[in-house]
Amino acid sequence: MPRTCKKAPAFRACGDTRTLCTALCALLLSACVTVDYDFKGKGFRRRVVVNALLTPQETFTVRLHWSGTYAEGDNYTPVADAEIRLFEGRTEVVRCPASGGGITETTFIAVPGRRYRLEVSVPDYGELWAETSVPEAPVATISHVMYKGWYRHFDLAALTVPADAKAVWLRGYRIREGESEKLWGYYTASAFVDQVNGSNDAYEADEKGCTIDFEEFLRIPYENCTAAVPLRFSVDGNTEGTHQFRVITASDTYDRYMRSRYKQTLNTEEGAGDNPFTEQITVYSNVANGLGVFAGYNYYTSPEL
Repeated sequence: MPRTCKKAPAFRACGDTRTLCTALCALLLSACVTVDYDFKGKGFRRRVVVNALLTPQETFTVRLHWSGTYAEGDNYTPVADAEIRLFEGRTEVVRCPASGGGITETTFIAVPGRRYRLEVSVPDYGELWAETSVPEAPVATISHVMYKGWYRHFDLAALTVPADAKAVWLRGYRIREGESEKLWGYYTASAFVDQVNGSNDAYEADEKGCTIDFEEFLRIPYENCTAAVPLRFSVDGNTEGTHQFRVITASDTYDRYMRSRYKQTLNTEEGAGDNPFTEQITVYSNVANGLGVFAGYNYYTSPEL
């Protein structure tokens, strides 16, 4: 028997189409509504931000501010009323009211090899606390080796690092006519220097002695400190002025904070917007019941070279 084909039912889409179009129009109109960035009344709770670094070379300073939102701009309101306490082991060594301006300077100077606890009490907010250690200072020998083109070449010929340091940071300054300015470029071929801030740069490679440009600092992890010496590096400078270097032993908290802070700064600069895969960086914080950092470090300063 011949097969009978049934006619497919006509597509009745009038009612469904109207419904779909109405929904799409509503969606498009809602997308044009101005976004409300007002966080008031939406459960946003400001937190206290602590910034306090301990080093035997400087008196202890505590910065206290209230956190904010992007909608509030760049102004951070100081914490006007708070009590600051610092403990060295179990002994209280600092107890004072916070300055109303947000920056409280004390006369206390930390002792290397000790552990410290910071406690901050804020009325109607609560208690904040954090702990850190202060490493011993490194022993280093840095000498100027030669000029070549636009660059000066140096040797870190000896380096002794205490076991309580997480890493060593090397920062430099150029001194001209009595004024000091930070160095922004370091060049070394060492395989033992951390690549956190390194990038390929072949421009004038022969004069630099290598093709890796490290911005702002050189970082050597503790486990690489022995293998990295002698460390040969170059900086931009030619014959103008002198150079001075600071070799920093960083505690774990200082090291983690500074690395994350550096990466966060890079990713918020204008150039980061050109990369759709730019990594989201959260700055390291060790303050309980708040935000911020309480960290220790120590350093050796070279003579002017």
